[in-house]
Amino acid sequence: MNIVDHSKSVWQDPKKQQEKVLRLYSPASEKIMLTFNPLRMSHEPDWNPRWEDWSCYYNPLVVYRQDYDKLLLPYLKQIYPTKDAFDGTPEVCFDVCFDNWIGIADWNKIIAAVENDLDTMEPEIKSFYEAWLAWLKEALCYTTIIVVEGNQ
Repeated sequence: MNIVDHSKSVWQDPKKQQEKVLRLYSPASEKIMLTFNPLRMSHEPDWNPRWEDWSCYYNPLVVYRQDYDKLLLPYLKQIYPTKDAFDGTPEVCFDVCFDNWIGIADWNKIIAAVENDLDTMEPEIKSFYEAWLAWLKEALCYTTIIVVEGNQ
C-alpha cells in the first residue's frame, strides 16, 4: 500500500476535526469509546510524536462501547501479542483504556480477517464493517500507524 502525501488536505488543527461516528448497537447517550487517529508521520531524525501528531487527521473515527465490544474487539485482539508500531515495545493485549499504536502490517491482518467473514454477516452488521474497512483503508493511504485511544 502506498502512502500518499496530501499533507494540506487531511492534516489540520485538532480543533477543526470532524469526527466520523460509526454506530450500530451503541445508544446515543454512550460516553465510552475508541477513537481511531492516524499518525501524521515525520521524516525528522529522532522524531518523537506529540499528541498533535495523532490528533490532527481531518476525520478521526469514533466507535462506542457496545459496538466495539461486540464487533471490533474480536478482530483487534487477533493481532496480539504484537509490538508497538512506533517504538517496538511488546504489547500483550489491546488496551481499551489507553493508546494502542497499531501499524500497517497488523491493520492489513485485521482487514483481511474481516473481509474473509463479510459474506457470512447479516446485512446491517456487514454495512458497519464495510464502513469501518473503508475508513481504515482511506486512513492507511496517509500513514502507516493508526493510534487507537480508549477512554474506558
